[in-house]
Amino acid sequence: MKVKTIELNSGPKNSMFQGIMSWTTQRQRWGITSVFIFLILWELISTLQIIDPKYISKPTSIITTGYTMITSGGFFEHFYISMAELFIGFALAVVVGLIIGILMGWNRIIGGLFDPLVMALYATPRVALVPLFVLWFGVGIGSKIFIVFIGAVFPVLINTITGIRQVDPLLLRAGRSFGASNSQLFTKILLPGALPAMMTGIRLGWGRGILGFVIGEMYVSMAGLGNLIQAAGNAMRTDQLFFLIIIVAGLGFVGTSIFQYLEHKLTPWRQEEQGR
Repeated sequence: MKVKTIELNSGPKNSMFQGIMSWTTQRQRWGITSVFIFLILWELISTLQIIDPKYISKPTSIITTGYTMITSGGFFEHFYISMAELFIGFALAVVVGLIIGILMGWNRIIGGLFDPLVMALYATPRVALVPLFVLWFGVGIGSKIFIVFIGAVFPVLINTITGIRQVDPLLLRAGRSFGASNSQLFTKILLPGALPAMMTGIRLGWGRGILGFVIGEMYVSMAGLGNLIQAAGNAMRTDQLFFLIIIVAGLGFVGTSIFQYLEHKLTPWRQEEQGR
């Protein structure tokens, strides 16, 4: 006698949920859960007026205000201006930082000549230099691009120098003993060995670049996300202020995640060494 078994169908919703969850790691699911818990607590604290909502707003108000800002027009013009400043300044910082960093790390003479200057400029607060940049480039987009550049270039530069100098000299000697040329030493040993440090510098530079365009637009601009943040803060519109802060934080998170993904793809041996 055969017994028929009945399989319970979880339905399309459960299948979709399981499909989405399969795309994320356990660590990412923990992060998503913590964010949802934080938002729920934030909403409750504001709704129950444990803290005055005019100081902390609440997620539902921020979403509504953000939708109004996006659909009412004008927001994307500010967004495009900020993105132009960020991407141009950051791209220049990456190119200059990598080239000069490789030269300073590889050549002891060049490194010895420019190390004190680089360290002095790195220790100088960028905010203190904003009036000087405005004097040089005016109040247009040029000054903001340079503020982004000067903020992002030093993390890239210093991490590149460090990565080049920390490559195991025994590997370089082994390469030379087998007759490798300078170009082969660079492409086969030096660059792969320094690549993790370079990518770390690029990630840090991205965050400094975002900070740069926000500061520049808050001080010397009539447009951009930084200018909107300044205006919302002066008007005590915390819902607008939080929405803009979330946009800026999202830029940092997305950019950092992309560069981290690229680092994993470019340095697979590092993941194997760490047991990932």
